[in-house]
This record gives sequence, C-alpha cells and structure tokens, in this order.
Amino acid sequence: MDTRSPERARFTPNERRVLLLTGIAHAATHYAELMYPTLAVALTAETGIPLDRVLRWSFAGYLLFGVGSLPAGYLADRFGARPLLIASLTAMGLASIAAGFSSPGLGLAICLGVLGCAGSIYHPAGMGLISHTIAARGRALGVNGIYGSAGIALTPLVTAALTSRFGWQGALRLSGAALLAAAGALASLRIQEPRGQRGDGGGAHNGPLIHSRAGFVLLCTCAMLAGISYRGNTLAQPPYFAEHVSVMGYGTATSLALLLGIVGQYVGGIVADRYELRRSYFLFHLASLPALLAMTMLTNLPLIGAAGLFTFFSLGMQPIENSLFAALTPPHWRSTGYGIKFVLTFGVGSTAVWLVSAIEDAFGLRAVLLALGGVIGLLLTAIAVFAASAGLRAGVRHLPATAGPGI
Repeated sequence: MDTRSPERARFTPNERRVLLLTGIAHAATHYAELMYPTLAVALTAETGIPLDRVLRWSFAGYLLFGVGSLPAGYLADRFGARPLLIASLTAMGLASIAAGFSSPGLGLAICLGVLGCAGSIYHPAGMGLISHTIAARGRALGVNGIYGSAGIALTPLVTAALTSRFGWQGALRLSGAALLAAAGALASLRIQEPRGQRGDGGGAHNGPLIHSRAGFVLLCTCAMLAGISYRGNTLAQPPYFAEHVSVMGYGTATSLALLLGIVGQYVGGIVADRYELRRSYFLFHLASLPALLAMTMLTNLPLIGAAGLFTFFSLGMQPIENSLFAALTPPHWRSTGYGIKFVLTFGVGSTAVWLVSAIEDAFGLRAVLLALGGVIGLLLTAIAVFAASAGLRAGVRHLPATAGPGI
C-alpha cells in the first residue's frame, strides 16, 4: 500500500516518466490547438478575407477536439493511454503538414478538422494516466498543467515568429515536423501503466464523491461554461491585442499574457491537494472576472497585465477542476469520465467560434470580452449550485489520489 502523503510525496522514477510523456504531449497538443488564431491574423492580412470568415474555418477542428474526447477516453480505459498519446502526436503532425500545403477555404478547414480530431485524444488519455499512476494527484495535475500552460503561452509568440519568417503555410509545415519529432522521441519512453481493475485509495473519502451522479452532471455543466470562456478568449485575444497593444507585436503580447497561466497551474495544483475543492474552484473563477472586465478598458502594458491576471486564475483552476472530476468518477472508467468532460469543455466550447465571430462582426472585439464576462457570471452561478447540491461531505478538504498498488 502506498502510504505517501499526496501533499509531500516525491515523484517516483515511473511517475516522472509519466509526467514527461503527458507533459510534452500536453504542451504539443495545446500548441497544435492554438496555432490557428494567431495564423488567422496573418492569413487575413495576406488574403484580405474578413477575420470572422477566417475564424469560422476552425470550427470543425475545435468541435472535433472536444467530441473526439469521449471515444478517446473509452479506448484509453480499454487499451491503455500511452499508445494513444503517441498516435495523437503523430496524427497531429501529419495533419499540420497537410494544412500547410492547403489553400484557404474548404481544404484548410478539413485539415484543421483532422488536426482537432487527433488532438482530442490527449486530455482524456493523459489526465486518466496521471490519475491512475501518480499518488500526489493534485500536484501532478499542476505540473502537467504547467507544461500545457507553457504550450499555450508560447504558441502565439512562436507561431507569429514562424509566420513572419516563413508565411502561414510554412509555419504549419514546420510545426507539423516538430510534432512528428516529438512523437518519435516519446515512443521510446518506457513507463509502467496500471491495467485491469484499478482502485483509488482513501476509502471513506471516496464513497460519497464517486456515487454523486447529480454532482457529476452539475460539474459537467460548469466545465461546459468554462470551455466556452476558454475557447472564446483564446480566439479573441490575439486580434484584440493587435488592435490595442502598440508597444510590441500581438504574438508577443499574447504570450506574455498567457505566461502567468504557468504560475497559476502550479498554485492550482497545490490548492487542489490542500484545500476544499469546490470552494477553491469557485474562488479561482470569481477572481478571474474583474481581470477580464478590466481588459475592456485598458491598452498596452496595463492590458497585458490584466490579461495575465485573468490567465492566472482561469487556467490555474484546471488542476482543481480535474481533481473534482477524478473524485466523481470510478477508477475503471476514469479516462471515459474525462472524455465526457472534454466533450463539453472543448466540443460544446467550440460554439465560442460562432459567438466570437458574430459579436466581433456586429459590435467589435471589446463586446466579445464583455460577452465572455457574462459567460463567467453564469459559470459562477453553476458552481454555486454544484457546491450546494453535489452531495459531497463538507468535511472533505481534498481527495487523496491513491492508497493502493492499483493506481
């Protein structure tokens, strides 16, 4: 039996390899996911095609990025996460290269759709693998989130630099080659992945969490609203910074604003292991709202600072949210549970493409941010209902990740 405290345990060699595999795959997935909003600015400038139309070509990819999570989670529970993660990186690389050889329009949209479908594998497989193999779950999810936030933060900067040097098509081809190289390097990484019946530790801590179906449904609603906010902001920020930041390029500004997400993920991971999850989930989202609203009134460095503060909390909540999903799902279908979550987070969240496109076309990008503030208001209401109705015992501060050899 693993008696290590999840708050103080050091990662074992196998856990470190799991974190390396899932971390690099996480960063690569978010890079592939978020290239397009930055490329869209250059594509619009090059072709003269309106931004709202260019953004719509990404809808199928973002929809499949979410919808594909459920079958990916099911397959990960049945056949293991490691081979799926390698396949995901390989397929994303090939799709990105194909997109780099396509022309604006339907061909590009199809390639982006394949890219999104391939990327949908990571989150249910990666989160499930961490949940099953690492004792300090919250801290591990925080570390994994740091990789993801690094990918998110660096994507606008790297993509803008590649686009400036090689054009939007060249940026896609080079990025695809890098994804293929990552897949080849990680394929040789040996990890021990638990198989068969896997059980969480914690005994009495787990029962009321796992069997709270109402809590799971309410948490899914929260994740869906958070997904709309996430997708909307990742789409709106690059062009918004292009309009309102004059002291540096929009790619650099977007990356700087996203860098605080790395710190937020680390803090969120610690919070997930030490404090009551529902209250922490609410407070992180509550703290993000004033920062988002401040963005609508600021320019240049103050705008980047407000966006960074928003990112700190809006991305920092993810280890807390993922810990809640782990607490509310039985071990033998943990990846499937995450698949359901990411169908809602990324699949339903993809409707933000149309929300951003329509509002930007009619009222401008500042109105888009105000609308996303309204989404966060609805999210806070949903979290409050979840916290009051989930049927979780008020005395449970956090859920221990593991206590037995099956994890």
